[in-house]
Order: sequence, then C-alpha cells, then structure tokens
Amino acid sequence: MAIAALPFLLALAAQAAGPPPPAAETANPPPPVPCANAGGQLPGSGLCRADALARLPQPQPSGWSPPQGCDTAAQEAQLPGGRWLLYAALRCGERTARLAVTPQQGGALVLRYAETARNAGLVDRKTLIIVDGQAGQEHLAVYTLVMPGVPQAQARRCALRVPPGPGYPYDALVLDLPPAEARQTAALDAPCGPYGRSARTDSYWRLLSGIGVFHIFGDDQPEFDPTSLMVYQPAG
Repeated sequence: MAIAALPFLLALAAQAAGPPPPAAETANPPPPVPCANAGGQLPGSGLCRADALARLPQPQPSGWSPPQGCDTAAQEAQLPGGRWLLYAALRCGERTARLAVTPQQGGALVLRYAETARNAGLVDRKTLIIVDGQAGQEHLAVYTLVMPGVPQAQARRCALRVPPGPGYPYDALVLDLPPAEARQTAALDAPCGPYGRSARTDSYWRLLSGIGVFHIFGDDQPEFDPTSLMVYQPAG
C-alpha cells in the first residue's frame, strides 16, 4: 500500500510548492528603459528630454509661447565636432516639431523643418542659417559668410551691432551701418546685403558658444522657441 501511494503523495507535494519561476525571468531581468520617467531620451546627445529642457536658457519674456493646447519638448540637431544644438520645440498631442541640419554652399549649415507639430506646410522650410567658428570669435565666422554679399561701398562700415529699436530678442544683433548712417538709409535698401538688417524684427543674428545663428522666419510662426537654442558638448 505504501509503495502504491507514493506517486499520489509526490503529486500533492509538487502542487503545494507551485510552479517553478521561469528561468529566463529569474536570470535576466529586463534592462531599465533610459529616461523612462523623464520624457524619453534624446538619441544623439543621450540627455533625458526633461533634463535637456531644464538646461535651455529661459529669458523672460522670450517673445514666443506655444499655442493653446500645446506645450514644448526638448529636441536636438547635430552640429560639427560632436556637438548638439538643443532647443525647445512645439509639441501638440503626439506630434513634435523637429529641425534637421543640411550643408549650404560656403560652409554654412541650414536648419530646416524635418517634422512639424501643426503646420505641415513648413516641412523642409529653411528657418536658420548657422556658421561654425571658435568660441569667443563667432563674429569672425559670420563676417566670412556675409561680407561677400555686402556692396563694396559699404563693406568697411557694416558690422554686427545692437538693433536700433525694440522688438528683437534680448541678445539679437543685426548687420548694419553705423547708427548715424543707418538712420539715413531705409532698411529695405539692404545696405549690408542679404544677411543685414531688414525692415522686419524677425531677421537677426545671435552668437552662441562657437556658432553664429541667422534667424529668418518671414511670416511663419516658428514651431520652436528661437531664444531657447543652446550648444551642448557631451563629456568625453
């Protein structure tokens, strides 16, 4: 009788112990998701999006704000030398604006919309021109790009200057004649060439950590905060 009851007793013992845990789950737990609680990870710079957004300059007022129902998310665009241009992009629902870098004749870089959050007509539209230089000497890189397009009669008098009136970002510069001459010349005459001061306040230069950035928005409402641009160099 004892021998006949042995299989039954063994089955009862196994049932009480429960099924063994799957070997794969015990030996190899799933790896943690990078930046899972910080908005995901920027694939190039490796920064968590929330951390990148916190790094961006936030001057007040910036003159730009997302429309109702939208907010901002950090994005990046690759620059030469392992650097990244970080910026606050417009995000509306599941769609986030994104800029892409393409080379331009003369050594400059052009930023165009690769994706948009609202206005699909902006895709591939040129929005920024970047010239690469050395930190502290960004203006020299700007002059290398712009001076061939300046009329010879004004070439020696055109320079990056503080804008003559309100409506520009706090750190904007314009390529312009000396103030006394600029007041006598209509901006539409473009005395300092195509990269010079125009009649609009949405065309200007900014110098940022080794690069010069020319903003050219026209009538388009930008899908990113123009004053949020920041150059980031990963460690190592």
